[in-house]
Amino acid sequence: MINKQWNLETKGDPLGTVNSFLQAVWNAIGLQGLILPSMAQNKLRVIDKISDLHEINPFQPLMIMNIAGLVPKVLADHPDGRYGILLRPCELRALNEVEKRLKIDTNRLVTICVDCLGTFPDDDFQWRSDRKDSEDGMTKEALQFAPQGGIAAYRFRAACQMCTAPGASNGDINLSVLGIPVRQVILVNGKQDLFGWVNISDGPAETSLVNKREVLLAKMIERHSQTRDRVLHGLIEVLPDDVDKLLDQFEDCGNCQDCMKACPICQTKAPRRNSDGRFQKQDVMDWLVDCAGCGMCEQNCPRHMPLSIIFTHIKKNLEESLPV
Repeated sequence: MINKQWNLETKGDPLGTVNSFLQAVWNAIGLQGLILPSMAQNKLRVIDKISDLHEINPFQPLMIMNIAGLVPKVLADHPDGRYGILLRPCELRALNEVEKRLKIDTNRLVTICVDCLGTFPDDDFQWRSDRKDSEDGMTKEALQFAPQGGIAAYRFRAACQMCTAPGASNGDINLSVLGIPVRQVILVNGKQDLFGWVNISDGPAETSLVNKREVLLAKMIERHSQTRDRVLHGLIEVLPDDVDKLLDQFEDCGNCQDCMKACPICQTKAPRRNSDGRFQKQDVMDWLVDCAGCGMCEQNCPRHMPLSIIFTHIKKNLEESLPV
């Protein structure tokens, strides 16, 4: 059961406040470590010293991979103890699908989900970081505009522009910054039985702040939905609208499969091929229905195909055709 919202007073330092909160969580739960993405593609790192938590930056507007597909190996490599894992909403969605597909035991994981402020394409992020002389400048800018729902969303990756679930929810712990004056406070909630929330926070959140976040999230979802519909309208004549046409498109890709290698869902079970070399239709359908919308497929496509909108479009059609 998720508890009510609680305050974390930031006193002008939201990132430092989150790091201090994670240290308090670590001690309260008795974590053995915290699982984070590495800056190397398809690798995770595990922080096993509480003193190293100052390195964590969950608000950096860059996403080089979806870490959910790598979690089973991390759990296998660390068979004992309880571990926290820091996730964006799309990563948590993907982790839930990975858990169902592989039937892995995630009871040892404490999922910490953070509002997503949007992420830039890698090369754009590096260019903007160089102009600001540091990657920290990008984080400060993202947090500065968190009360308004982010800055210039059209600059973000396509998947972020069309994401209709950017808010942290369904984690064991959820950190909320969207719509919140983060230089004053951050909101946090989570499962009641994790620890004594009153002892690890600065008290219950004001209802007005909770409502303000909900109003902003609704506006963001509407805006992102409109972006998705606008992109879809512009490309509807050239997009594959069913799985058979998508399979035809995959034929043109040959043996690339970079989109599948980057997908956390495919990392658990990639679509198989028939004897004629064509991908099995049911496997591709299962992949699309389980899609978490992270956009790693498009980000890694060497042909720069608009896979985010393609997969979103076909997934929507598949879900509408499923029996109620």
